[in-house]
Amino acid sequence: MPHAPTDRADVRDMLVVHEAFRQAYRRMPGLVMTVTPGDVRRAGIVADHIQLIEEFLHLHHKGEDDLLWPKLLDRAGDRLASAVALLEGQHEEIASLMTQVSAQLESWRQAPSGARATQLADGLARLGTRLAEHLAIEERDVLPLVAEYVTAEEWHELGDHAINGLPKAKLPIVFGMLASLAEPEVVTLMLSSAPLVPRLIMPLIGPRAYARHTRRVYESGVTAAA
Repeated sequence: MPHAPTDRADVRDMLVVHEAFRQAYRRMPGLVMTVTPGDVRRAGIVADHIQLIEEFLHLHHKGEDDLLWPKLLDRAGDRLASAVALLEGQHEEIASLMTQVSAQLESWRQAPSGARATQLADGLARLGTRLAEHLAIEERDVLPLVAEYVTAEEWHELGDHAINGLPKAKLPIVFGMLASLAEPEVVTLMLSSAPLVPRLIMPLIGPRAYARHTRRVYESGVTAAA
């Protein structure tokens, strides 16, 4: 049964997360190809960046699988069952692609040859394309209806699941990445369920951490812009 308007989830934060994934995966193939064959140090920097985004994406999808889809099926199965089934299937497909790319990434990290770079870049491009298709379907068919069936508290649990699963040292980078794409009120929304200290300091340290991360990752001249 739909919830009262005052208790509705605000999905604008997820739209920001989706855009962060789209931009990150669009950049990855070119980023890999800029690494000089044999440059293990540079390959490690790029691989760490890709791995961080990969981990965040895995946590994001697991949160939806565990915390969002079951609620929507229980409360709005008549409206959303087919869309949720499609998205669940796409999660499995994307997870399979991520497994393949992870293996390619580790191989390239250890020995960054031109051939391995090409293989990895191709895998990342396929993954990015499939992910973009998935996100577009979710934004078109599901997110506009979420607020009718999921409370604000439940929605924050979903966001907290992904954030709490990341290494604490990487949280400022991820928050800074999201904040760089969000309107100020959405940044406030993203922090609304956080404890007081992180809520106060993250807007200060997050953008700085992400700026340092961006300079380090894109030092070879690849633009950080989308």
